Amino acid sequence: MKDDDYNNFRNLESDSPNEDNKIISNERVVIELSSRNWCMERMRPGEGVKEGIHLLQSELSGNNYSWIPAKVPGDVYTDLFMAGEIDDPFFDRNMGKCKWVQHYEWWYNYSFNVPVEYKGKMSTLYFGGVDYSCDIYLNGIYLGHHEGMLSSFSFEVSDKLIYKNSHTPDNILAVKLDPPPKNQKNFAGMKHNFAGDYLPGLIPFGIWKGVKLILTDQARILDYRLETKILDIPKDGFAKTNVTISGNIEGFSNNVILRLTKNNEVYELNSDVINNKFNTNFYIDKASLWYPYELGNPNRYNLEIILRDGNKKIDSICEKVGLREVTRELNPGFTSEEVEKKWTFLINGKKMFLRSACWGGQPSFFYGRNNREKYKYFLNNARDCNINNLRIFGWHPPEDDDFYDICDELGITVWTNFPFATQVFSSDEIYLNKVYKECAEIVKDRRNHPSTIMWMGGEEVYFSEAHVESNNKNLMVKIGEIVKEYTNTPYEEASPLSSREGIKLGYKSKESVHANSHYYAAGAVFMEDYYPKLDACIVPELTAASSPNISSLKKFLKKEDLWPSGFGWGYHAANMDLLATLNYEVFGTAYTDSLEHFSEATQIAQGTIFQYSLEYFRRQKPHVSGVALCHFITNWPIIKWDIIDYYGTKKKSFDFVKRSYNPILPSLEYGKRRYIPGEKFSAKMFVVNDYYKEYRDVKYCVNIYNIYENSDLLNNDPSYYKLDALSTLTSNISNSVFEKEITVNIEKNSSECFSKFDWIVTGNIGEVFLIMVKLIDCDGNILSHNEYSILIDSQEVAVKKAFEMYKKGRKLREQYGKNYYRYNLNRLKEYEL
Repeated sequence: MKDDDYNNFRNLESDSPNEDNKIISNERVVIELSSRNWCMERMRPGEGVKEGIHLLQSELSGNNYSWIPAKVPGDVYTDLFMAGEIDDPFFDRNMGKCKWVQHYEWWYNYSFNVPVEYKGKMSTLYFGGVDYSCDIYLNGIYLGHHEGMLSSFSFEVSDKLIYKNSHTPDNILAVKLDPPPKNQKNFAGMKHNFAGDYLPGLIPFGIWKGVKLILTDQARILDYRLETKILDIPKDGFAKTNVTISGNIEGFSNNVILRLTKNNEVYELNSDVINNKFNTNFYIDKASLWYPYELGNPNRYNLEIILRDGNKKIDSICEKVGLREVTRELNPGFTSEEVEKKWTFLINGKKMFLRSACWGGQPSFFYGRNNREKYKYFLNNARDCNINNLRIFGWHPPEDDDFYDICDELGITVWTNFPFATQVFSSDEIYLNKVYKECAEIVKDRRNHPSTIMWMGGEEVYFSEAHVESNNKNLMVKIGEIVKEYTNTPYEEASPLSSREGIKLGYKSKESVHANSHYYAAGAVFMEDYYPKLDACIVPELTAASSPNISSLKKFLKKEDLWPSGFGWGYHAANMDLLATLNYEVFGTAYTDSLEHFSEATQIAQGTIFQYSLEYFRRQKPHVSGVALCHFITNWPIIKWDIIDYYGTKKKSFDFVKRSYNPILPSLEYGKRRYIPGEKFSAKMFVVNDYYKEYRDVKYCVNIYNIYENSDLLNNDPSYYKLDALSTLTSNISNSVFEKEITVNIEKNSSECFSKFDWIVTGNIGEVFLIMVKLIDCDGNILSHNEYSILIDSQEVAVKKAFEMYKKGRKLREQYGKNYYRYNLNRLKEYEL
């Protein structure tokens, strides 16, 4: 074999390491270190350095050759699961069996090349995020320590790299992950919660965001800030606008070019760099503004920032940005004694009602199971559900770039809490300084996304006497001062503000409330008697729960636990007492006769509750300016609040929310859902319009049908009538027992009652009536439709029966404790014997 042939063969064998990972522009080279080619190993705390793990060299075969394969971005548990070291944590009660993992330190290694031609460049090793604390080594050299999950960090490594054009990697990067902290009080604000009423206490950790090597000449762009000021009233999405772009650099550069482009629009300015900072203003006569999708188009520009030394380009970035201004106004109808905060959001001067949902965490609790396609799937479904805002509340981390970028693209706004939730926070000065720094970095990393319209400090941090006596309020106020330093996007201190404890701390009585008591005290009060008694500017959380579909249940419950419900239901956050009681409230029966009936009934009950409550608050517009169901998704497979389950399967409640969140909605206001024959049913006919568009000469049609008279449309099982009636849009239903039609003119951005009607209820006890409502435009097209179920039954009797179920559940809780064992008393007694 000739030498050339032999060398070619060896080159093919070695596969040119890292060649596919280089992203090259004229001024910046990025070597992506994120890949599936990492490896990891566990050590007892402190043993890794003693063993010299940080001093390992990049070898073709050596100490780390048989380590566990690992992926970055990712997490320790997913890597262990993929390697067969642990069973799927999401199945059965396996998460509890994995808790040993969090008591070790884990070492991650990655080998890579840096070609000789890059020697002399400024080289920055960048980490997007590591959960929770870590030490970083490069080629055996200690770079530093980082603490805090949510902030990015970097190191200048030009003099620590090995520059060679080798056929095997020469550089080795080592990351030591410390065992994650166990007491949430010590790291609130720097890591999200891992324990609570729907989390099992397993602590996630890992290199959860990307790692890369950035190579420039003698300087690089560190960060930038974009702010928009509207100078006149926007017309057709265009406005005279002042855009301010400022930023920071590292190294030496004396000039920067800033360029905004969109199709044929090009705006370019030069700015001097003074003390490693730049600042410039664009005055744009007809800017294409970014809007939430129902208020306009989510227009975006390409922003280029180019650093120069004289005429030489030395670094550049290009990102998509949106030009928008967020302002707020006081909600009408409240006195200054009731409200002092501004809860009505205006985007570029247009008022926006938040048809919101709590996001519910990243798509997966385990970072290694997340990806951009999964984010796109769930966010596209959020928009399909007519949700225009997502609230990331304090139990979960502020999201990564993929989430915000997709929301920017879809025109979905985002309300982001910092990760402070339901606890007393430390007043230790060292801890507080860490928190202040982390919060600043959280804002800087996410502030330029136009979808972000609100920052908030804490979630339920004014919920107990301990919270009143702590420094919680002082911390929330301080976080607000930090936010104002780095962005013009609005900030509020906590949700809710108008809790009993919040009022004790000096907040007004009708700022914001959480509408969760109907769920947590199921049976104590019916929805019709609960939600109309709430009066506040905004409702950031409103709860109901349901079971996933059976196909999803089978993915995380053992066969023997499916039905009758075993301990796995409780472990996966199901409150069987509450689910059965809410089924009774909606149907008049708990549907515990079979898994099929119970699962489907919980979804329809959840949807019915969401429909009643969401529509109630929407009709109060503009007195009420937003409501958020809790949740849209959840980050592990649980039997709880989501309307699209962990596996991406929509529940029947999804369709109820989609109808109730239609931007133009025909909505009926009525007093209760149960009537006896001969009783009068009265309803007011509202239209809620969130569009900035008028509709003239619209037919508003109401029809009432007796489901039992259309029995050919139903399942043959008589006990299934109510389920079938309430779960199927019966478009072929006929023989209405009541009809009403009026013609209305619908104003833009409005909520208006146009008429009312009365109907004397017919039929027999146990039957179901379906009310179908339509808006039909002057061309005969259906603008929107809605439907409601009415039960022929005694409201008084049902209320008493539900209250007995409530008391029974409370008694079991007192007798057996809050733990989920109380849902399986027969099995519990077997084990006790």
